[in-house]
Amino acid sequence: MLVRSADRHGHAVYKAFAAEAGVVHKAVNVSAGIRVVEKVFHIQNVNAYHSRFKTWIRRFNGVATKYLPNYLGWYRWLDGNANALTPQAWFLTAVGSS
Repeated sequence: MLVRSADRHGHAVYKAFAAEAGVVHKAVNVSAGIRVVEKVFHIQNVNAYHSRFKTWIRRFNGVATKYLPNYLGWYRWLDGNANALTPQAWFLTAVGSS
C-alpha cells in the first residue's frame, strides 16, 4: 500500500490497516518531490492504476458503494489477465479453477 505522506491525519490509520491486512505500507512525500521509495514503490503506478480503473468503471454510470469491492475484483482480474480473455478462461474463472 502506497500513500502520500501529506495526509498527516490518516497516516497512522494507514499503517495500522496495512499491519492488520498483512500488506506492505510505504509512504511517499510528494510535496517534497519524493515519488519513488526503494526503487520499487512509485506513486505513478498508483495514479496509473486509478486512472485505468476510473476509465473502466465509468461505463457503468455509477455503482453502489456496497458493490464496489465486486467491481474492483472484476477489474483486477481483467487488468491482470488481459491476454487470457478467452471463453475458456472466463469459464475456468467462473467455476473457480485457474
